[in-house]
Amino acid sequence: MNKNAGLKWTNHPLVDVGIATLIVFAEKDSPEKVTFEDLEKFAKYTEESYFIPITDEKGKKTTLFKSYLSVLFTLNFCGTNPSLSEKEQKENIKKLLGSFSIQPDTSLPKCVYCGNPSIKQPTSDLAFRDLVPMVTGRGVINFFPYGNAGLPLCGLCTVAIQAISIGTPKCSGRALIVSSDDSLLTLSLIRKWLPDTKTRIQLSKTTGQKPPSIGRPLTRTIETLLSLERERRNFREDAGLTIFHLSNSGQGPDVRIYNLPSNVMKFVMRAHGVRYFQAWNEIINRSWEVMENETISKEEGEKKKKKRKESKTKKSNPLERRNYLFEDLFTLPEQSARFVRIYLLQKPPERKTENDPRKDYKCWQDAKYIKWDLTELFVKEVMRMDTKRIEAIRNLGDRLSEEIATNNDKKLWRDSYNVMKSYELRNVLIKQSQKCIKAGKEPLIRFEPFLEIFEEGEELSRADWKLAWDLVLIRVIEKLYEKKWFEQNKEVLESEEIKS
Repeated sequence: MNKNAGLKWTNHPLVDVGIATLIVFAEKDSPEKVTFEDLEKFAKYTEESYFIPITDEKGKKTTLFKSYLSVLFTLNFCGTNPSLSEKEQKENIKKLLGSFSIQPDTSLPKCVYCGNPSIKQPTSDLAFRDLVPMVTGRGVINFFPYGNAGLPLCGLCTVAIQAISIGTPKCSGRALIVSSDDSLLTLSLIRKWLPDTKTRIQLSKTTGQKPPSIGRPLTRTIETLLSLERERRNFREDAGLTIFHLSNSGQGPDVRIYNLPSNVMKFVMRAHGVRYFQAWNEIINRSWEVMENETISKEEGEKKKKKRKESKTKKSNPLERRNYLFEDLFTLPEQSARFVRIYLLQKPPERKTENDPRKDYKCWQDAKYIKWDLTELFVKEVMRMDTKRIEAIRNLGDRLSEEIATNNDKKLWRDSYNVMKSYELRNVLIKQSQKCIKAGKEPLIRFEPFLEIFEEGEELSRADWKLAWDLVLIRVIEKLYEKKWFEQNKEVLESEEIKS
């Protein structure tokens, strides 16, 4: 049975994440190396895991995978169908997981995913929603090929779809399916998740208890990506990633799709490298949701104590903790200006919740977290900003910080920091340029660099002029921090009213 099983990538996210699971389970590095013996070992392991008896949070006796299987395959799934006895469920699951050994049926169309000959499914000839997530139910012809109600599947793709339950975590009550244009990235993610799943299965087998729940799919995905230290050489740093957070439940099937474009992925991978790691890691650490046990005080009223005590149990689970920066990566590049303002300039967002750590961001008062190098990487990779414009922004920031520090000009700092309108920006630059000329120095900024940074043409401001000014401020704050100017003027600056 060491013969090659015939697995191959299909370019369909559901099947390919299952194939990746089979590859990782077999400790191989490509689908072509997976053997029938590997599939037999997987089938045996999965069959045993599906029916591990546990006690849930409510004290009810159930099986470890019943909840997840009903999310992936509905309650009509042969392993969770309440109308079937436990013996019948186990017999059907054994047949299903052994589908790779069933002889093809030539009377059926070829498999819709890989083109191999199809098999008759254990409970019907074709596959329906109880075996393939997010398709329609029995008897509904819409969206099926060949005018049939149901999908023709080969034995290998049938097993691959079952492997989703082992390779991907149930996260916030749904399946977390990942797909990449580089299959090696998908493999790398499964290599991180599968050992964790095996550990959770073993824990439940030993204790008879349900393992801690997992939440926040976007946070968990980026968290896993950043932990792939040894895997990065295997996949492209600019590989795009798509997340399908889905529920096939009969009570409310739904799928939410999140994209991490290739340029954002490249930024994330490079930011986690040696050159930027310290700055990147610091702003990541400042973006973690505040845990309930970090905010509860003895002086709180009894009514609030009860409510907070209930939420404390849930939010103390690190596997459900949210990182705001991680989740905002999925808003890029469309929300780049907002990302720069909050995370790179350290200004608080307009909308904040009680557990949002960003409400305490203080911009220049948090100057040690504001780094130009990381900002420059962001605008290059994510925003694809022209190198000439980046250079002009940096030069203006250097000149402005030099004028503030050399002259100890707190008014210039305050006026620069409080710019809200494009005309206010022009006034600051013109006035300071005039002062520079009177002092026998070059103007703060010349006409050509000004146009390059802030305007499309004379008297026509760029749509992103405010973003450009935020970038200037990042450079100014970093340079003033290096000169210890904030430290020397802290009392005066904090006593003045500064806009946020």
